[in-house]
Amino acid sequence: MKLHIFNPENDLALADGGAAYCPPPAASRIAYDLATLPLWFAETDDVVFLPDEIHHDYCRSISSQFDIPGPYDGTSAAMLAGVVPWGWSAQIRRRLKAMGINDCILPTEGSIDNIRALSNRKTSIRILESLKGMGIDTPEIPHYFTDPDDVADFICSLQRSVVKAPWSGSGKGILWGIGHVEPPMENFYKGIIKRQGGVVCEHYLDPVQEFAMEFLATDGKISFAGYSLFNASNGSYSGNIMATDAEIEKVLSQYVPSEYLAAARVSLTSVLERIIAGSGYEGYLGVDMMIYNEGGRLRLNPCMELNLRMNMGVVSRIFYDRYVTYGKRGRYSVEFRKESSAVMRLHSSYMKDFPLRMDNGRILRGYINLSPVTEESNYIAYVIVE
Repeated sequence: MKLHIFNPENDLALADGGAAYCPPPAASRIAYDLATLPLWFAETDDVVFLPDEIHHDYCRSISSQFDIPGPYDGTSAAMLAGVVPWGWSAQIRRRLKAMGINDCILPTEGSIDNIRALSNRKTSIRILESLKGMGIDTPEIPHYFTDPDDVADFICSLQRSVVKAPWSGSGKGILWGIGHVEPPMENFYKGIIKRQGGVVCEHYLDPVQEFAMEFLATDGKISFAGYSLFNASNGSYSGNIMATDAEIEKVLSQYVPSEYLAAARVSLTSVLERIIAGSGYEGYLGVDMMIYNEGGRLRLNPCMELNLRMNMGVVSRIFYDRYVTYGKRGRYSVEFRKESSAVMRLHSSYMKDFPLRMDNGRILRGYINLSPVTEESNYIAYVIVE
């Protein structure tokens, strides 16, 4: 039996690096609102940390229709074989120890340091260099700069560029260069260099389709776990297209030959095994990719970013494979509403417009919320099957 816990503030905790990191209210809010997400991807004999009675009520309500794990009651800590958070950092390790979790089933502090180092966006440079050396087509290799003057020179050398913080939350810590350095950009990269030691600078790529390949690390071995076809705006995730891996590959092969995808998948598996070996990391990870337009030619960027943690693409993939009628298509979404009760109105509307229909324990069509909804909810995760 393993304990699962949803800690989406993990990227921010990695950026901070400290065990005493305290997440901002917005990060705490999404962690609370979507605390039930692990119910949908954990194994049925595992347990999930649920912070409040509304989450326990939700768990009880859906257990009548779906085979899901149970809540963690705190008394079974000695029976746990492991812990599976959304992501690992010094902060979540300290939090779990404070919950009474035995140190022997937690990663060592050295492993946490390794995971943090590999979560640095510099790792994508290593991966691209390795793939290029194996004959995989890649875009211009990004640069890691520690000197602000080098960053300024890079930005001024290109009409469009991208500057990224080594560690940041989803869709954050990224600015776009426009051929010259303006004060906001200068303040950004100088501040990041001061706090994190450097920045990653890339050529801007004209996106056509963003997606990811998901992998699973187990005992030092890497296996392919499926595709993630997602929607993103300015780097901020909004949802996944739900379909079989074969259908997703068919969509992607409209842009680049399927042989390119297969070669990238095989080579990535090898590269990831070498990079992650000995780090102590176990669990899911994702490699964000992009099909982009370069002068009218469609090309594949086989590694935009490595996400060394659980991610929404894996949630979508597992949910589809476990609970959706094979061959159906749909969408998995995570939405935010600032206004009080707006999430409840959205939920009520979808329940009316897309009534849930089941067939042999799987969703045939309709809407289902993957998290509890109240008048105070700001975030909702849901699925709509066509």
